[in-house]
Amino acid sequence: MARRSVRAQDESGFTLIELVVAMVCLTAMAMAVIGVIVNSQSQSMTNRNRVAAANLAAREIDLVREQFGASDSGPIDVANEGLRVNPHPLTGGTAGQPLVVDGVPYTVTRAVEWNITGTGASACEGGSLVAYPSLGVTVSVTWPSMGSVQPVQNSAAFAPDKDTGVSTTDSFIASKVVDQDGKPLANIPVNAGSTAYTDSTGCAIIRVSPGLSGSTYAVSIADPSYVDLSGTVNPTKSTGTLQRGRIYSGASFAVGKAGSVTVNLVRADGAPLTNAQVNGSTVTLVASQYSGSSGKTSRVMTGVTTTFTGLYPTSYGAYFGSTAPAGGFTVTKLNPGGSLAIDVVFEMAHITAVNLPAGTTQLAAVPAGTAWSPTLCSSAPLRVAVSGSTAELDALPGSYDLYAVGPTFACSPGPAAQPFTSGDNPDTTWSQTQLQITGAPGATIMAVDQALSGVLTLTTCPSGLPAGIVRNIDGARGGFIDMPAGTWYVWQVSGTGTCASYPIGLGAIGVPYGMQTSKAWALGSVNLEVTGIPSGRSLVVHTAPVTACSSTATTPTTTLYKSATATTTTSYMTSVSRSTANTTYYAYIWNKSASTTNKCTAIGTFVVGPLTGPTLTKPASSSTTDVKGP
Repeated sequence: MARRSVRAQDESGFTLIELVVAMVCLTAMAMAVIGVIVNSQSQSMTNRNRVAAANLAAREIDLVREQFGASDSGPIDVANEGLRVNPHPLTGGTAGQPLVVDGVPYTVTRAVEWNITGTGASACEGGSLVAYPSLGVTVSVTWPSMGSVQPVQNSAAFAPDKDTGVSTTDSFIASKVVDQDGKPLANIPVNAGSTAYTDSTGCAIIRVSPGLSGSTYAVSIADPSYVDLSGTVNPTKSTGTLQRGRIYSGASFAVGKAGSVTVNLVRADGAPLTNAQVNGSTVTLVASQYSGSSGKTSRVMTGVTTTFTGLYPTSYGAYFGSTAPAGGFTVTKLNPGGSLAIDVVFEMAHITAVNLPAGTTQLAAVPAGTAWSPTLCSSAPLRVAVSGSTAELDALPGSYDLYAVGPTFACSPGPAAQPFTSGDNPDTTWSQTQLQITGAPGATIMAVDQALSGVLTLTTCPSGLPAGIVRNIDGARGGFIDMPAGTWYVWQVSGTGTCASYPIGLGAIGVPYGMQTSKAWALGSVNLEVTGIPSGRSLVVHTAPVTACSSTATTPTTTLYKSATATTTTSYMTSVSRSTANTTYYAYIWNKSASTTNKCTAIGTFVVGPLTGPTLTKPASSSTTDVKGP
């Protein structure tokens, strides 16, 4: 029995579960006590702050009462001060700065307003002017970290003496100011020569002194951070003629704290945009509330991101250009004084070119002013295939030079410096370009684009050209024909396709875009040169045989060319016109002191054709040799 008693005593005490439960209970009780203590301290601090604020509000009322009765002008002086913040600092403080009590900064705001109807109702609702208006003063005190605690307010009404108050000839303007939701706006400055602030009902009362026949006043919102529905800063209304001793309550305003909308331009394909690419493009900003006939306004972008300020608080949407997208656009609410961002899909410039040169297979566009080169079109990033005389191309808005590409023209210039804006642009018409060639021989006229041929200079008919790049322009001999603009080489071929002639005098023919170009088929000239002419001799060249030469004359008398008498062995040269058919020129050495009757010795002929090179040369010693050009 004794052993069992000892064992029972050993097993007495708390179990682990009982201990945990006890600790939880103690913790809950401690937290509750701590919460009560913290809340009590917070409430105590709030009460202490409210007491200090109430004392400051009462102090301000007393100071106003003192100023009000200090002089005959006191009532008017107090009324004219309007809304004041921290007007009376504590000892050691600064006017306009918070009043510090026990380390807490307090802001004292004082508003005044004439009670001009005497009915207790707002003067902005109308009524008759009382004979002796009183001045209402409202003081509001706030401090940091107020949370949900309401500001401490104190109000009083002061009645000036009859001889120091408002003149019986004065009038009042009562202006009602509400926000975008129609709710009264307090502490908004309203100006009509002098400035008054709206009270808690949104009513501002301004004392004015009309002339004997009445006066007109401009009433405006004097806070530039507010705008009306049209986005006007400092909206203004006129009273018309206001007579003495009257209340005007017709100048009411609905304004909102101005906000901003930031438009970000983005491409549908996600490719980046630069400010230079989009600068000057337009977006349409759409307001859900508006004045006038439409809430749409056109806005100019100054870069990829542009912020538009001074906007009335309502819902806004935006789209690129002037035509709303078929799928609609997103609308987002702009809170008073707030901001919002809208992404707008950037619209490319849509270019339509019509009346392209016949045979065009590609349209190319390059930035205006890009220097032309033979590879300009082939390297242009903006190219589109063409089938027919019309082509369409999408590009970034900007100014472009257009070019046409075809089998017989590598990069034919078209309209230059064309400004294209976002969206659809008016059709760009390719102007007619034409060429005419006059005085050509009878063979067929052919042409090749200089850039396409790769030929830099032409001294004879071109050969070895790729198939399909040569154009038959024989119709140009009879009048103007359509021709792609560019630089062209021209020549003639016979019926068998062999070279017949080419206009050396023309070289490459420039055919400017949009113009009619007329060129004469100039065959050029050939130099006829004789070398090794002995001293004392002359050179004679004629289109007919010379039958006789004396010491003074030749027969025929009129010869094509007679040189001077050589003083040493020398060379003489004359120039003759190249003709479309072979022409023979007869050359002679004239020895005026010879003992023979005919003093001219034949040295052969020069045969000049349409393809003869620039110079034919023969020696004087070759008495019968003929020199013939190709």
